[in-house]
Amino acid sequence: MLTGVSPDSSAAQESDSDDPVIAASAGMCRFTAGGSGSERTLIIGNLLTGMGGARYGAVLISGGRIVELVPEDGIESITGDAAVFDCGRNYVSPGLINPHEHTRYSFQMLTAQDREKLPVYAHRDEWIPDSGFGDGADKIRYKEGTYDAKTLFWIELRHLLAGTTLIAGSGAVRGLAKNAGSRQRPEYEYSADIRTFPFGPDAMQRIRRLRSFTDPGTEAFRPELSEDLPPRAPYVPHVAEGTDLAARFEGRFFLDYVATHKSLRRFSLIHGVGLDSGDIGRLGHLDVTLIWSPRSNVALYGETADIPALLRENVRIAIGTDWSVSGSYNMLEELRCAAELYGSGSGSPALSSADLWQMATGNGAYALGLEAVTGKLEAGLAADIMVFRKQSGDPFDDLLRATAQEVLATFVDGRLRSGNHEGFSGALPDGCRFNVGAYFVCAELPDAARGLPFGFDEVLQANRKEDIVPLYREDHRPFPNQAECAVRTRASPQP
Repeated sequence: MLTGVSPDSSAAQESDSDDPVIAASAGMCRFTAGGSGSERTLIIGNLLTGMGGARYGAVLISGGRIVELVPEDGIESITGDAAVFDCGRNYVSPGLINPHEHTRYSFQMLTAQDREKLPVYAHRDEWIPDSGFGDGADKIRYKEGTYDAKTLFWIELRHLLAGTTLIAGSGAVRGLAKNAGSRQRPEYEYSADIRTFPFGPDAMQRIRRLRSFTDPGTEAFRPELSEDLPPRAPYVPHVAEGTDLAARFEGRFFLDYVATHKSLRRFSLIHGVGLDSGDIGRLGHLDVTLIWSPRSNVALYGETADIPALLRENVRIAIGTDWSVSGSYNMLEELRCAAELYGSGSGSPALSSADLWQMATGNGAYALGLEAVTGKLEAGLAADIMVFRKQSGDPFDDLLRATAQEVLATFVDGRLRSGNHEGFSGALPDGCRFNVGAYFVCAELPDAARGLPFGFDEVLQANRKEDIVPLYREDHRPFPNQAECAVRTRASPQP
């Protein structure tokens, strides 16, 4: 759960927590290869094991899992033949978990013409092209999703470079981040029913004709489930995506269903913009995690979920990027947007920077039913880890100011997958042979039959194109055409 404590309460618990801000160039990782045949890896740094802050130590890894969290005075004795990543006082955190990303669509940007319309929508059906509802002139124009391996590789790499180790989305490639999704394909390591909309077009037409919650009753509006998944796969649909009465009805009918089926699986709810106060209270009681996508919410609907009310009801909140058309380009950008709306940047913060870190790690794992797999630095869990640069004594504030440039390394199952050359002194492990600007990638490319391999010089050039979402910011410049993160007023109809 989130604490809603003040943003200043999360300072790192270490002897130099009052040090002045460290220059961006300070603090690097050094890799030392392990003994022949050894499967052990040691990552040394300031470990983030909870919202209380950081403590210097090491993570011992074997077989892709965390074996032990080693205190400072035990590091030397346990090193032995392990491969060592000594990252000094930089922060070692669970990798970020993105429980809501329409991966197949996230190569494209909102057009300038569509940006001028925003926000005009009271419900998602007003902007979705084939919803059968709303004025066609108000629809957002975007391309069909892709299954092209090169494009999916690009999209997933963008998230990996920014510290994301698991994505729940509509497309995937093997060998980068972990993936959760509904299709029975080898790219998806974890099952999740991420059906976009739980109520189909016919049901939505009937819902729109309702004028009160006492009409035909909830049974006529049971959510649709995917039948080809394990019966206990978590159910993670879009619900109450909008501000009108239809969005409120959706929230009520979905939670009525959860109330009688909550013992069968994990339930989460994406967006929840239209939930009323009564249904916000039910989220906590029914243990339904809200997956929050603040940038996309304010871009499309002018507002977002009522975070203070959710906190009062002890609702667990996770955070995800949605898609590149109206959402954030990576999890770091989404965290910054959340902080602008309800964190330290809002003027009256409801969320601390530690809260936001928890939303992007452990809460994301819980939303997908994976809290026993990943999301924490804890013995027995997967070694899904990000290392980011220490800039001050507060790790959570540093995370909110970080871009991909401050993410020194991302590990998945204990294996280094990507990082920043400027954050390493000396050699890298074998297999880290691909370079994209200042970044390196340690991954086997998908096979040529699916459109790869391709030269990484092509990847670097593509990052500078104006019609594709870039992998990273260059020189800390703002991402081009990322939707503005600001609450807006719905435009009045023209006379």
